[in-house]
Amino acid sequence: MKLKLKKINIFDIATIILLLALCFAAYFKFNINEHTKTDAKMDLIEYKIKFPALRKYSLETFASGDTVYDSQTKLAIGTIKAIDYEPAKVICETSTGDAVVAENPEKFDITLTVETNGMETDKAYFADRSVELKVGNQKQVETLYIKSTGTVMSVRTIK
Repeated sequence: MKLKLKKINIFDIATIILLLALCFAAYFKFNINEHTKTDAKMDLIEYKIKFPALRKYSLETFASGDTVYDSQTKLAIGTIKAIDYEPAKVICETSTGDAVVAENPEKFDITLTVETNGMETDKAYFADRSVELKVGNQKQVETLYIKSTGTVMSVRTIK
């Protein structure tokens, strides 16, 4: 009995390359990245996020003990521990044409102090191993009653 050898065409080669690339990507995602390993050490992380020029109603919706969620991933990224606020500052023009900084009594700059379980790597902090926390990054977050975009002002590990 004589065996027939089949010819390998370009589609077969492309399929083999695609499968190898997918295997490599899966290995990289689940075994090489330190923050995605399930046995990675989790620490208590505290970060502050500032929301500029929110109304008084928005200020009243934040409460200590509320859970904060990342709007993109819908993952819990901490619990509010403290709420600080100050009147928002706006630039106004005077009658002489000068620009001055004045307080807006109807708006507030709100800073939330949030604690979460996460980890610190050489490049960033990660809340719940998946949501990156870096100083200066804009992050859209939500609680049960409000959704807003703020800037991460500080991140640190609590020992």
